[in-house]
Amino acid sequence: MWWEYNKKYLCKLCYFVLLSFKNLIALVAAWVAFTTVSHAQERQFFNGGFEQNDPRGPGAPTFQIYSDADVPEWQDTTGLIELWDSGFQGTPSFEGNVFAEINASSPGEIYQEFCVQNGETISWRFAHRARDIGRNRQTVTLEFADLNGSPTQILATQSSFIGGGWTVNTGTTTYTGPTGLSRIQFSTADPGSVGNFLDDLSVNIAAFAEFSNERNESIEADTTNLPSLKVSGIVDTETTIPFSVIGGTATSDDFTLTANEITIPVGSYRDNLFPLPLVIPNDSTPEPNETILFQLGTPSTLEIVLGTLTCDGAPPQDANTYTIINDDAVIQSVKTVAAFESSGRASYALPGNDVVYSLTTTNLGTVDLDDDSIFLTDTLPSEIAFYNGDIDDSGPETDPVIMETTNTSLTLNYAADIGFSDQVAQPRNLSECTFTPNSGYDESGNIKHICFAPKGRFEAGTPDPIFTLKFRARIR
Repeated sequence: MWWEYNKKYLCKLCYFVLLSFKNLIALVAAWVAFTTVSHAQERQFFNGGFEQNDPRGPGAPTFQIYSDADVPEWQDTTGLIELWDSGFQGTPSFEGNVFAEINASSPGEIYQEFCVQNGETISWRFAHRARDIGRNRQTVTLEFADLNGSPTQILATQSSFIGGGWTVNTGTTTYTGPTGLSRIQFSTADPGSVGNFLDDLSVNIAAFAEFSNERNESIEADTTNLPSLKVSGIVDTETTIPFSVIGGTATSDDFTLTANEITIPVGSYRDNLFPLPLVIPNDSTPEPNETILFQLGTPSTLEIVLGTLTCDGAPPQDANTYTIINDDAVIQSVKTVAAFESSGRASYALPGNDVVYSLTTTNLGTVDLDDDSIFLTDTLPSEIAFYNGDIDDSGPETDPVIMETTNTSLTLNYAADIGFSDQVAQPRNLSECTFTPNSGYDESGNIKHICFAPKGRFEAGTPDPIFTLKFRARIR
């Protein structure tokens, strides 16, 4: 029996099967179902210059009070954020084309949420300006606060005076608050809603790096679901993160690593992914699925720390288990023979007696065989004569060849899916099986091969799907 699929070859018993793999949608769905994904752990201000909005669109400079849901990344305890175009009322922005005035219509704090841990270093920068009306000393405070807005640590207090232009505040300190999710907010004790412009806001904490998933899996040679590092934060110095293989069932023949570290260039990142330099060869050996266990090492600079927090509700992921899904079909076939009659002399394998051949095929693997991709032939020995008639005489069957199935949706139409060949060469497809046998026993031995092409998909599953093809012959 010969099996050929996806340009891979295996010799098995006594007949030929052509299989192909055209889609693996079900397998991809399985990857998603068994993948644990973590979410963003913010480590910097995004939209720090408020440039993603344009107050009232094109035209003369103006202002607009937005719902904070309409200002990307930012929230405000009042639910409102006031933004100005550069040049409105003669006030230029510090950078870009837009800046903010806090306390849009009533006192409140404008903030973003960060994932922070006690003891780490925090740097910041922001530009502050007094509005030309209101108090002639306008003061803003940058602070950490809990998720209810109660301050936990003051980072900076900046005062500006009317006519003094923009003032830039920068600094670095150690975070002393609780580890976890926290707000970084701007507030003011100035009464009313007039004053305190802000622009070019940035906070820099060491970027986080961790595996994006606890587990990944792909078929051989696939590169779409490799283990990847997820990086969030600002990296000011190129940093390498080493990794090592610390376990698993895969051997050195099953995978190749082209490096043992990943380089993170200078940049600003938000859940950016860096795949491991992993190559899985596409071999032709049916074998169990195999695993590789990866462990991250210490980054080369303090610009990056491994994700050790659980702000996203997921456990820290400094390790990853990658599963190589064996995509080589594991098909087993067995040919058996039994006497047609169950008693007396006819129940023995003697010349003149009829027998029934059964070709039983089992999908032992994890991969479906594509629709209508199965073609099988059985070469008949000269010692038997195929019976072209009702396989069970007066029984429920009516065709010379039948198929029985378990846990599969394959079907067999005798008129369309069965063929015969009187040629010595083994047929390669159903179109080469064009011989029409006479009714009854093929005593002349014209039939050299029986061809089978059941229709549908031969699924993988548990219990293992099985189909059995049967035909009847007489021992010469």
